[in-house]
Amino acid sequence: MTRRWWQWLVGATALFVVGGWVWHQGRSKVEPPPVAEAADLGALKPWVPKSPPARRQALTQLTAQGKGVERQRAKYLLAVDSLDQGDPKKALQLLQGLERDYPVLSAYVLWHQARAYQKQGNRAAAQRRWQQIVERYPDQELAAEALLALGRMEEAKQRYPAHPQVVAWVQKALEKRPHDRQLLLHVARHGLHLPNLSVYLDRLVHLYRSQLTPDEWQAIAFAYWEKEQYLKAGRAYLLAPLTVENLYRAARGHQLGGKTTEAVGYYQDLVRQFGESPQAVLALYHLSHLAPAPQRDLYFQQLQQRDSERAARVLWERLPLWEKAGQAQRVSQARTELLARYAQTQAAAQLRWELARSEQQRGNLRQAMHFAEGIWEHAPQSDLAPRAGFWLAAWAKQLGQAERAKNLYTQVIERYPDSYYAWRSAVRLGWPVGDFAGIVQTQPTVQFQRVTLQLLSGSPPLQELYRLGEYQDAWEQWQLEFTERQQPRLVDQLTDGVLRVGIGDRLEGLFLLTTLERRVQTPQDQQQYAQVQRDPAYWQALYPLAYWSEVQQASAQHGLNPLLVTALIRQESRFEPAIVSSAGAVGLMQVLPETGAWIAEQLQRSPFQLTQPWENLLAGTWFLQYTDSLYQHNGLLAVASYNAGPGNVDAWVQRFGEGDWDEFVENIPFPETQDYVRQVFGNYWNYLRLYDPAVCQRVNPHLCVS
Repeated sequence: MTRRWWQWLVGATALFVVGGWVWHQGRSKVEPPPVAEAADLGALKPWVPKSPPARRQALTQLTAQGKGVERQRAKYLLAVDSLDQGDPKKALQLLQGLERDYPVLSAYVLWHQARAYQKQGNRAAAQRRWQQIVERYPDQELAAEALLALGRMEEAKQRYPAHPQVVAWVQKALEKRPHDRQLLLHVARHGLHLPNLSVYLDRLVHLYRSQLTPDEWQAIAFAYWEKEQYLKAGRAYLLAPLTVENLYRAARGHQLGGKTTEAVGYYQDLVRQFGESPQAVLALYHLSHLAPAPQRDLYFQQLQQRDSERAARVLWERLPLWEKAGQAQRVSQARTELLARYAQTQAAAQLRWELARSEQQRGNLRQAMHFAEGIWEHAPQSDLAPRAGFWLAAWAKQLGQAERAKNLYTQVIERYPDSYYAWRSAVRLGWPVGDFAGIVQTQPTVQFQRVTLQLLSGSPPLQELYRLGEYQDAWEQWQLEFTERQQPRLVDQLTDGVLRVGIGDRLEGLFLLTTLERRVQTPQDQQQYAQVQRDPAYWQALYPLAYWSEVQQASAQHGLNPLLVTALIRQESRFEPAIVSSAGAVGLMQVLPETGAWIAEQLQRSPFQLTQPWENLLAGTWFLQYTDSLYQHNGLLAVASYNAGPGNVDAWVQRFGEGDWDEFVENIPFPETQDYVRQVFGNYWNYLRLYDPAVCQRVNPHLCVS
């Protein structure tokens, strides 16, 4: 409904929170043993994601008839459900002896016993359990909560500074002592999850600028960076310890903050002082754009010797400038160099695609195929490769090469099964996967069974909580296991992403999972990443059926395809219910308030509460069926209209005509809308290949969950 508002990349090194399992010195260490049958929940599996009422009978049966860890897990979940539903007596009965029988979650058994006693008004018994947690399980996040429950706030703050509830207590303390230096520093170091963190950072810097140490500036700088306050971060990094990464971020922060002259100076300092570092390569790339004209080529020459991918990108980015200046010879030389010297780069692939499209529009399909073949053969890792493969097949078909076209479509699906062009190839092959016509109202078969990803990092209690669907507890434990926030391992980013999705922080969680490949640096990483890619649980996390019941109900009111609605929501908001775009669009389906008001008028109802998921879905699905009806159930035009508005889409239909809708997508003049269409239908294809059994079996049977 609105132009895409988030920007995944800022051109700087991505930073994510990571960590390891840390023992506190001077305390007894009670490490829970690994869980038997850890990867198999057995008969419990289908009941873990269900609501307490829906699973009560099954869990009760398993507590009576189950064996081993399956029985202990069922008792634990049933006890937690009983507590949440106000039955502490039953919870205590279920928890009796479970600390001994279920050692991996012994601390949590004690915690829930304390909760039950507290609900019964027996605070003395609750305090005994909290004290036992502190003494027996000092390395679990519950020890922090137990200290808080015992009123030992300062001790919790000292021993477990990163625990979210400790940070919340510090925030509360700041309400009474808003200028307390140590409290502000605590939030700066450990409050990265706080949406209003910048308020505390600004106050800290304003009040204590002259008193802050370099290490404190380091924490402040990183916090500003995490909150995308790049100029403030860049200035803070200048006062942090001098390291190559800090100097790079100082330069990049100033560049992103619009201080180009200062940025150039800091990049130059970095190249002089840390010339052999990877960050120096990034600095050379930026200097090839930002430095004064006489120096740019010198930096570019150095970059050519260090990084062919970025050197090629510089050439590609300079081409429009030379074309505008009428420097035809330089343009020709640069193109030749890109296609010969840098044939395998993304920039060369972009040039080849531009040339292929140009030749196609002239009617020279064979020459267009020549350039597309260059991408297909020389740059198979490029994000343009599936696009090139699809159009190679389409052009081959137009030239009468039916068998070659069929083989190419098949290869696109096999090589790039998660791409938008895999779906378009499947359509061209005649597979029953839907097409633009009628897709908004199609009702695909959806079968969903939750599978649990085998986490490759995290302590045994954390992993067990994750298996049981106790995501909030697992995430809080993960906060204690963070030790290094700036350079995560692949396995840590995976755990962080999965847990964030689990607790509903899907915006950040999906980003972490989508960019997981960037963490592949070693052969072990490659092996682990390949393992993750073949795990259906990874893809379920990437394409969650969030708010599925509500989406189905809202879609049914208008006869809409609920998977397509889910695909659109994933693109619009990443399932964040209260998020607001820079343009003012609100909620799951990013409905503009004025559009919501207009829809309410059409329906003769009260205004929509757009931050409420159900209300937002009612408005968004109504508008999607409205755009679908405007274009005689052409899903491409309906989705494009949802993003760019009916007026623009009407003009494009008038300009480009109807017929070859794949060609229509290529001609959409708004790059954002063109990308939006591919993203939404690419999402839809991924939902289809994961959750429609027939499609899954045909495309990727190893991802099918029966």
